[in-house]
Amino acid sequence: MKTKVMACVLYVVIVAGGMLLDGWHEMKYMPPAEMRQSQDLLVDMVGDIRTVLARYLWFRMDLFHEVLDEQGVSPEEQTEVLPLLRMVTVLDPSMTESYDQIVWDLYKGQGDKETALAVLKEGLSRNPNDYQLNFRRALLAYLDEDYKTAREFAAFSMSLTSDKVSQADCLRIIYHSAEKEKNLSLQERALSDLLYLRPNDALWLREKEKLEKRKKEQKKDS
Repeated sequence: MKTKVMACVLYVVIVAGGMLLDGWHEMKYMPPAEMRQSQDLLVDMVGDIRTVLARYLWFRMDLFHEVLDEQGVSPEEQTEVLPLLRMVTVLDPSMTESYDQIVWDLYKGQGDKETALAVLKEGLSRNPNDYQLNFRRALLAYLDEDYKTAREFAAFSMSLTSDKVSQADCLRIIYHSAEKEKNLSLQERALSDLLYLRPNDALWLREKEKLEKRKKEQKKDS
């Protein structure tokens, strides 16, 4: 009798936990009910196993990538993996690696910038404080010569990570964006931070010499 009671209690706890998990997922990642699309309804139907399915599909996609690489198919031509990646983002929007790879494949591989930015916007709306997605937005803006957006997203991305390599990546975008905008003071600040992270980096030491030379030329002109 005692065993049956314990089993019933355990069952209730599991069910209640699943319902709470569903509620948390809905509150954090799902849009309001009136704005939901067909893929959102699919997520509701799948329920608790969504994360397991998403991880499985990610694993399958990774194997598929390896097979295509071994067959000599270039990353730009590996369009077959995109539906798998998209399903991963539908099932578990917190798996930002999928968003990031879809965006880069669409932008760089397929040349579909509009769709890439739309997918990235969706990913950021569901994961606003994710470093990689914000950095990707900064990089795409830089490639599109939108230097103001590039340095803004790079600065925000930098605030989301304590990893020095990642911070240096952000500072590089800020530095080169400022260079394109001819914003010498911002260049100096970004370069100073880069040299703080990498004091003996030959590339940034050369950039420092260039900046100092440019400042002298500006003083002569004025």
